[in-house]
Amino acid sequence: MNAAVRLFRQLCARAAVATSLAYVVSQPVQAALPSVEPPSSGGGGGLMDTIKGYFQDGIVIIGLVAAAVAFLIVANAAIHTFAEVRDQKATWAKFGAIVLVGVVLLLTVIWLVGKSAEILF
Repeated sequence: MNAAVRLFRQLCARAAVATSLAYVVSQPVQAALPSVEPPSSGGGGGLMDTIKGYFQDGIVIIGLVAAAVAFLIVANAAIHTFAEVRDQKATWAKFGAIVLVGVVLLLTVIWLVGKSAEILF
């Protein structure tokens, strides 16, 4: 019987030491982390509203990426046409038309992204 009591006390002591070590090791994990910023719309009304807000923010970001891609495509076309003009394979009128249509396209894309953001929010 003394052996069983002694074994139980040793196990309890080891469990206490293991628990203390686990607590000490996990202290950096319990650091004061910053709170997650709510989405620009739909936050504070529950989990589904928060998810909806993040989804709407994601759609706006996708629209902004589309506008950036449109800008890069227009810039690439203008640079390519300018190189053709320098090599006398195209005229300045074609270059002007490419730039004018590109600017109109960019303004339209940016306007549509702004309207979609207004509709979503």
